[in-house]
Amino acid sequence: MASTNERIPSSIYLIDFFIYCPLLCEKEGQEERKILYYYPSDINLDRQIRTIGYCEGLVQFTETFGFDDPCETVHFQKTRLLFHKIENDICIAMTLHIPVIERKKDDKFITDYLDENINDRIMLPILKMSYRYFILQHGTMSTIIQHGGIEELRNVLKQYFDKFIQHHLHTIIRDATLDTSFFGIQFLPVEKKLYLKLQSILRRLELRFSSLKETLFLYKDQLIWSGLSQDDTSLVYSFFRLYYWPHIKTLLNSSIAQYLTIDTTANLADELIISSNSTSEIYQAFFLGNPLTPYRVLVININLITIFCFFHDDDDIINNEDVDSQIVDTLKKDLDTMLPSFEEHLRKKYPSTDITVRTIYYNKINMAHSSTIDWTREPNNSMAGVMNTLAEDMQWFHPSGEIMVKRENDPWIISKRSDMRELLIVVNQKNANLKEISDKVKQIFATQFSNILLIE
Repeated sequence: MASTNERIPSSIYLIDFFIYCPLLCEKEGQEERKILYYYPSDINLDRQIRTIGYCEGLVQFTETFGFDDPCETVHFQKTRLLFHKIENDICIAMTLHIPVIERKKDDKFITDYLDENINDRIMLPILKMSYRYFILQHGTMSTIIQHGGIEELRNVLKQYFDKFIQHHLHTIIRDATLDTSFFGIQFLPVEKKLYLKLQSILRRLELRFSSLKETLFLYKDQLIWSGLSQDDTSLVYSFFRLYYWPHIKTLLNSSIAQYLTIDTTANLADELIISSNSTSEIYQAFFLGNPLTPYRVLVININLITIFCFFHDDDDIINNEDVDSQIVDTLKKDLDTMLPSFEEHLRKKYPSTDITVRTIYYNKINMAHSSTIDWTREPNNSMAGVMNTLAEDMQWFHPSGEIMVKRENDPWIISKRSDMRELLIVVNQKNANLKEISDKVKQIFATQFSNILLIE
């Protein structure tokens, strides 16, 4: 709560979001041609041109230094600019408002800009993932230009990003935390016998229906199996968490198969379409693989089990309701018997643990991510800032390293990197000494991460 000498601080919010291609401006006076998309659209055209020109100049200026990693963020006193080059000199960018707080000094309110409240490591992945969500549903921008021209691309971008920003991006930015920045995958580890049984069921399904190429299997919001590549799996999983899971977790448990699809152009409350009968309208297209290949995706939900079925975009499976019903019949017999086992393994994944300990784990190899931190209740801003900084510092550890931090009135925070695995531990024992915390960390490794190689 703000004191009588302070006013309630403002929060982070999106100022603008734009996509541009410098190659479209062939000579002076054609600067507006490089604008492919700009939000908000009611911004004066001259200001749009100046903003994009400034961003373009920064990109070109930093490229002259020949750094291995391109400059993708610029810090200003009042704003934060983030930009990312995506394809064929097309860039995507957004500007964020830096929170401010007004403090009373000598009977006047002085404005302080809380620059530390915006972390590049957390915000930049949001910008990049916004682009990945787009190509998942529409393919690359270059392909759209080849097939329909620049104006077609502008129309597609406007239709998609107007809705995405309004219904999702503002919320993603507002609720961004260290956990959300990983865009990782929450795996549900199951015993070998159960895993092999599930893999066998899905493999038999793919052999029976030749047009079915791959499957992705989830229980609640936990991934158990995917036949896709690692990058495609993480993208589809993130799409599931953003669009499907908020709706699915509110549905009543039912052993009746439900066919699901997402209308990304609809309002947030109306975007999930549920049907008890499969039709051609229930399929949606995803662009996956390298090079990108269009797939028709059938999403089936049974008792909080969600199965993504990926078909090649061939005419023979469109409008083929018999195939869909056979797939469901084949799956349902086995899944009904496996459901109690999935729930049991989910309980084992989150056992009752020491309430003084919170952990964040991320594996860059398979993008596995787990966390026991409730960001709606903990930690406070200053503690979250320390955790963000430690997460950034871990990138300099090669191949491993460890840092322990203790600030007055704050818990102990330990960051550890072991090759491609990262672990953050918060131990709420403020009076413990370094030796006691070191022993506590070893105990945590032995009890909670015994199956994970963490080099000492």
